[in-house]
Amino acid sequence: MTPILPTSYFGSIAYFKELARHDKVFVEAKEHYPKQTYRNRCDIVGGDGIMSLSIPTKRPRGSKTPTGDVVLSDEENWRVRHWRSITSAYKSAAYFDYYSIEVEELLFSKEKSLLNFNTEITKRVIHWLDLKTEIIISDEFQAIFKYDLRLTLTGKDSFQEKEKAPYIQVFPGNSNFKESLSILDAIFCEGPMTRDLLIQRH
Repeated sequence: MTPILPTSYFGSIAYFKELARHDKVFVEAKEHYPKQTYRNRCDIVGGDGIMSLSIPTKRPRGSKTPTGDVVLSDEENWRVRHWRSITSAYKSAAYFDYYSIEVEELLFSKEKSLLNFNTEITKRVIHWLDLKTEIIISDEFQAIFKYDLRLTLTGKDSFQEKEKAPYIQVFPGNSNFKESLSILDAIFCEGPMTRDLLIQRH
């Protein structure tokens, strides 16, 4: 059965671990868009520890707005703030110069749809890490079940256990890693070797 994943903004390491397990995944477009999840936010690590970057969004149909209809709001100049935060956190990372131009390009794209914006980011990460997963946007809603990935991979209170990172971070520390960290943290620090972090070898 092809899994259904939520959309995610510079998805977490846990998100890409799950994605890398499959030849193809559906990304949910028809759910009623829930607020305060990792669908429109990501966590990175700066000098003061883990910080959250959140995209302001608009729901044209209120609480009944499908995820596929949610649009990005540019009222708060969030792209500039996010890019400054990312640059500040990772400018000294080993692979920042290698990936930063494309990350900036993705961040400042003219795309208005949150779903399309996130999907382009996800596809670029798949390309960077030479993953074989195909992304398919869902065309109908499937009922959510217990332990559904649409809940477990983007829940605001998920992945809160902090531990020592399995790679060298810009700001190392026993409390600076959790599975919900954005894939950006691993990519800027580990580059192509991030692929080995995602793919479980037995």
